[in-house]
Amino acid sequence: MKFKMKGLFCVILSSLAFSGCVYDSKLQRPVISERETEIPLLFNQAQTQAVFVTYDGIHLKSYGNDLSRAKTEYIPASTFKMLNALIGLQNAKATNTEVFHWNGEKRAFSAWEKDMTLAEAMQASAVPVYQELARRIGLELMREEVKRVGFGNAEIGQQVDNFWLVGPLKISPEQEVKFAYQLAMKQLPFDRNVQQQVKDMLYIERRGDSKLYAKSGWGMDVEPQVGWYTGWVEQPNGKVTAFALNMKMQAGDDPAERKQLTLSILDKLGLFFYLR
Repeated sequence: MKFKMKGLFCVILSSLAFSGCVYDSKLQRPVISERETEIPLLFNQAQTQAVFVTYDGIHLKSYGNDLSRAKTEYIPASTFKMLNALIGLQNAKATNTEVFHWNGEKRAFSAWEKDMTLAEAMQASAVPVYQELARRIGLELMREEVKRVGFGNAEIGQQVDNFWLVGPLKISPEQEVKFAYQLAMKQLPFDRNVQQQVKDMLYIERRGDSKLYAKSGWGMDVEPQVGWYTGWVEQPNGKVTAFALNMKMQAGDDPAERKQLTLSILDKLGLFFYLR
């Protein structure tokens, strides 16, 4: 009931401000700045229900037109590749230089129809490569590692190569953003050099001296479909702010929309500015 009342307050405040609301769990109160009020409008214009969660190690904040999504668990889809890579590298099931060979069979996307390293497959979000890695890890080790890390509900079922795509593994945006922060700070229970290797796989771009790292995800095999864009921004002074975009998606949506929404929001939050 307490959470519902907070959500109700956000809805009322949203109506008055012609926008959504941001909730700071550390301060235990809604906090709004002028540019932040534009964030829910971005989601409204995209005709979706979404939340954008940030975490800097202290403050956990949620923005959007459906703040209830922040605590709701969803399949992680391809954002699980981050943990999949960590487990595989830590347990010597692959190396960061190994090439996974394409067997010539047709794949869902032509960009996946080639030989790739784990880093290249991370950037292309090539599901078959990470399914092969998961099979190498095996069901029992995968189950042990997912539980050891405490990733989401830590349930992987009985099939090792699709539990992040169809369930039963689920995670909330609040949980995922904290996972991303720990990876950025190399605080996860893996060797630091392994975490650095996976961090390097997630590098997207830089603007000035600020760097963006991220992994996309699109759960196409569940209903309703769910989209993710999870990562962090690293500032020149070393400060890290992790983020997790979670949104409702449907067939025919633009795959690039998740990244574009994220970039627009990061700009409005003053975390990763458009170069003007």
